[in-house]
Amino acid sequence: MNRRLNVPNVVTATRIVMAFTALWLVARTGDDRAAVLICVVAALLDAFDGWYARAFDQCSRVGEHMDPLADKILMGVVYGWVGVDAASAVVWWIIGLVAVREAAMTVFRAYSLRRYGRYIPASRLGRKKMLVQSVAGLSVLSATHLAGLEVPRILVGFTLAIILVLSYTSAAAYVADWKRAGRSEAVASEPDVRVAANS
Repeated sequence: MNRRLNVPNVVTATRIVMAFTALWLVARTGDDRAAVLICVVAALLDAFDGWYARAFDQCSRVGEHMDPLADKILMGVVYGWVGVDAASAVVWWIIGLVAVREAAMTVFRAYSLRRYGRYIPASRLGRKKMLVQSVAGLSVLSATHLAGLEVPRILVGFTLAIILVLSYTSAAAYVADWKRAGRSEAVASEPDVRVAANS
């Protein structure tokens, strides 16, 4: 229980609440500035809870599941908002393709854990993808709702295209690493025929 209630997990839970709070502010009150600032703080807390967990040895299985969920919820809010602002079919298509990737990876992680007992941790490329997603999405929202600038649709579409490529590249890398780990486990579990023959 102490491992579940550690600082990183509490921060991660707070990030989820913040994401839904930002969504409520946009949808119900129209307080866009406060919503953007909440999203920015939630993204900064993502870096903090990961650093804290590693620095103070507070990594836990609960945190390993909650952290990606918090990321997906926050990015869902951010990019749903970006899509509404852009009002572009192309932008929505790209956002939809990224969302399909995220959903597929969630299902794949659950399948790996339930069927083989293997948890798929975030990779370096996956973390870079998340960083690019956060910076890009929050930069667009900050420029629009904090600075009052009009971000060209073509720039939003180009940025999302880069995120799309990173998303599917990292997904392919996850699958390749998973298959490689499975082959290694299969080889390690094979009996040593030569030892058995000589015994």
